[in-house]
Amino acid sequence: MREALGQTSARRRKPMPRVDPALMLAVGRIGSNLNQIARCLNSADRRGQSAQIDLLDVSARLVTIERQLGALMQEHARC
Repeated sequence: MREALGQTSARRRKPMPRVDPALMLAVGRIGSNLNQIARCLNSADRRGQSAQIDLLDVSARLVTIERQLGALMQEHARC
């Protein structure tokens, strides 16, 4: 598909599941905290300060938590 000059195509996103707003808020806050942790780790790695941190282990744990949050959202999704 050709795009008109100066226009970009919209990105397609997965539709958000309909869940309890309180659950969405809590998961959003947790996700925000996970992103802050990941940013901090990446920053420490770039500065060479990650010698005491097992970045691969922490990254794997963050991914696991993210997947668990996604599963929780799916489990509580309303049809």
